[in-house]
Amino acid sequence: MVIRKIIGMLFGVLLMQGVIAQENTYDNVIGEAIARGDWFEARNLYESTADSLSDYMRLFSEALLDHNFNKPVGAVEKIQRIYDEYNAHMGSNVFSLFWTMSENLAKLGHFEVAYGICTSLLEQAREYMDEGTRIAYETNVVLFGLKSQWPKIQVTNTGVNYEIPFKIEDEQIKFSAESGNQRFGVMLDSASQITVIDRELAQQLELNISADSIQFNETRCSLTLLNTLHLGSAKFVNVVCAVLPLREVGVTDCSMILGNDMLCIFPEIELDYEHCRLHLRSQYDILPNTPRNLMFNKVPYIQAKIDGLPTTILWDTGSNKSSIEPHFYNAHRDQLPATSKHGRKRGKTATGKTSKLKYAILPHMNLTIGDLTGGMKDVYMIEDMPHAELMSVPFDATLGAVPPVEFKRLIINFKEMYFVVK
Repeated sequence: MVIRKIIGMLFGVLLMQGVIAQENTYDNVIGEAIARGDWFEARNLYESTADSLSDYMRLFSEALLDHNFNKPVGAVEKIQRIYDEYNAHMGSNVFSLFWTMSENLAKLGHFEVAYGICTSLLEQAREYMDEGTRIAYETNVVLFGLKSQWPKIQVTNTGVNYEIPFKIEDEQIKFSAESGNQRFGVMLDSASQITVIDRELAQQLELNISADSIQFNETRCSLTLLNTLHLGSAKFVNVVCAVLPLREVGVTDCSMILGNDMLCIFPEIELDYEHCRLHLRSQYDILPNTPRNLMFNKVPYIQAKIDGLPTTILWDTGSNKSSIEPHFYNAHRDQLPATSKHGRKRGKTATGKTSKLKYAILPHMNLTIGDLTGGMKDVYMIEDMPHAELMSVPFDATLGAVPPVEFKRLIINFKEMYFVVK
């Protein structure tokens, strides 16, 4: 389950290429990768051609790569430099770049400044925005505005590593949690940008629910602040939650969905499938010669291979099944196994939307991450609702809650940007 990113981050990049980089082939090539949202390719191009880029495109690329590879300090500094040094040439890019700046300021906890930027941009350009862009701005105005008034989410004992038991049930990763005098189940969703609480539980805990709402996929929902959340030995405070009728819509029997807004409080996490433990690490050892294999623009992406083919994978523990995107299968049909089953299944989301989706199943595929290969069985391909269309970043497949049995441990480091399986 993913909050859809419904704004094209760089809707003016091609215009900017025409103004700044029309004589530079290297600028055009990396600009095309940026326009496609292919950030792994853009990073590779930057690392191999940085000295050949124009001054503007080098700075522009650095700012966006910092944004997409979780370096918010660098992103804010470079976007400010772009504005200071190239303001006369920016045109409509000022809106997309300052949107990006507001997102990174929010990552750094500067919600009041991020709120001010989004509010100003919305006031200036509302009448020129399409509906999706306008809704995205309005959502962040509400989110940043509330977060600027609420205390910051944190774990009470900083500097401590935590080990939290989980169970795999209904192909979901589930924990036991407590808040106030209530005990309830929690499901882990690595691709959810915000933690979600069931409306009935929020009422039982007598939480104050915001009058303003945000866009969450195809619906709107209010927000609330959960004062304390005990997850194993970890005590979280000031947890911002979207409020939805989770149990009513039947997407899970849990009363909370733990999003990656809570995971990335820690620089590194590990899912130990062998012992059913989630490790939240405040201290970690840097793994030598480990490739930066994870992109984190609110959701995690992995560079991998499927049956030997280079693949970008969305890591989404909110998905019961691993899946492959139709565009990837159609492009490599001759190198991939034939589909063995076809049918329709009822799809459910946290927002209550259900529909019968046409699917095909691939009986077996090999997934390689780093040096380790594992077998994926009964991989779904949803033919009439490609998941990749929900996101601004193209991807080829989804790794769900249950990885190949050969993958005993998944290590995700948000600071050094790596994703390692053992």
